[in-house]
Amino acid sequence: MEKPLISQFIFKNNYKPWLVSLILWTFDVFSLLLSFFSAYLIRSLLILKLGGEINLGMIVPMLWMLIVVITVVFIFNGLYPGGGRTGVIELNLIIKIVTISFGILGLAFYVLGSGNQISRLVFIIAWFFSCIYISFFRLFLHNRGSLLSWWNQPILLVGSKKDVVETIGRFQIARRMALKPVCGLILIKDCQPEISNGIPLFPNSNELQTEIKKEGVQLAVFVSHSSKMDKFQKEQLYLLSLKFPNLIYVMDESPLSSLSMQTLDLDGHPALKVRYNLLNPWSKRIKRFVDLVICLVSLVFTLPLFIILALFIRIDSPGPILFVQKRMGKDGLVFDLFKFRTMVVDADAKLEALLKSDEKLSTEYRKYHKIQNDPRITRVGRFLRKTSLDEFPQIWNVFRGEMSLVGPRAYLPIEKEQMGESVQLIQRVLPGLTGWWQVMGRHDVTFQKRLKMDEYYISNFSLWMDFYILLKTVWVVIAGKGA
Repeated sequence: MEKPLISQFIFKNNYKPWLVSLILWTFDVFSLLLSFFSAYLIRSLLILKLGGEINLGMIVPMLWMLIVVITVVFIFNGLYPGGGRTGVIELNLIIKIVTISFGILGLAFYVLGSGNQISRLVFIIAWFFSCIYISFFRLFLHNRGSLLSWWNQPILLVGSKKDVVETIGRFQIARRMALKPVCGLILIKDCQPEISNGIPLFPNSNELQTEIKKEGVQLAVFVSHSSKMDKFQKEQLYLLSLKFPNLIYVMDESPLSSLSMQTLDLDGHPALKVRYNLLNPWSKRIKRFVDLVICLVSLVFTLPLFIILALFIRIDSPGPILFVQKRMGKDGLVFDLFKFRTMVVDADAKLEALLKSDEKLSTEYRKYHKIQNDPRITRVGRFLRKTSLDEFPQIWNVFRGEMSLVGPRAYLPIEKEQMGESVQLIQRVLPGLTGWWQVMGRHDVTFQKRLKMDEYYISNFSLWMDFYILLKTVWVVIAGKGA
């Protein structure tokens, strides 16, 4: 009976890792070409001030050698096709590999005595742009590619029904990892076949595992959220490891940083080493330095835009250009947060009237602490919110040390009681102009889910994560996916 059942749901395995790898490699090469072109252009513009000369003959050999080195190192580190990693982990790996590859190339030119034949400024600028371009294009490609059936690696999930269903949902949300659940096998023999989140669930059996593997599934995911694994679960995990070349073991939730975990072998027992960056004072100092540098550089480009937007706001509706609101910051200190005004004057009074007159809006506001189609928003305000440009005046809050570029949301004082126990962790750091929940799920995130996402950011904080969020923020602005 099992084979007919399996034949009814068997998916068409469209996964094409070679095509995914080819597309990623093509854009990686394009990113390197673009990086050196940008470096060449900048160095050419600076010739009158810095002197010297620059020609393509000095750059081309360096470029081709770098393409070969980075391609080889990317292959050995599994970046082709590059699935199964979170964006932060891949970003960390990319920047390290690019930096090491440039270092290898620089050392090679020095040993060969060719150091004087290359432009050091071009070399440094090309390294900087390579990190940016490769990371950004990878972010874009994984985001768009994950919507294609042939981009995602099919996976089998095995565990209790509750654990499997929850994990299927997590993989479907984290589609950037390019891992697509195609079947779940439940560790209860008498359970009935059913569909959950579009994925068929069957009682676990060796025959079904074999059939699924024949369809090209090479990765199995074993899920156990119980505090202690019994003998039966250990046997099933061992059998899966013998049948499938690759295996992921999903454990229970942990309050520790999951992105910085490293596996250790402790006399035959697996252990996890965790680095909690929030307690590292140097990380916080570097974060503050980066905030100030980016804010200063961004003012060159954003100041003219601020002036234009201010004029549009003034023309569109009566009222002040800036909206100032009391928010809670680090250690619970209340400060004035600045935004471009996106609503009509007396918006708070009108909100109170709206909530009293419309029960549906009142329910939505209690759940999300915002209204999706808020009638108080002006025409220019809708554009500002869609592009997230209304947040830019908070650069002044960053300069004043009240906020950071990346961090948890700056919550309202009246929300403190609803934050519950989360307030203690969230108020240990500066709130951010942008953050994890803003770039990972802006529209349908409930207030409680928003708190959990802020806690996740703080627990997993790293400079790599901040850089990833900033890249995602650029994408949100360009794509107009703001709240």
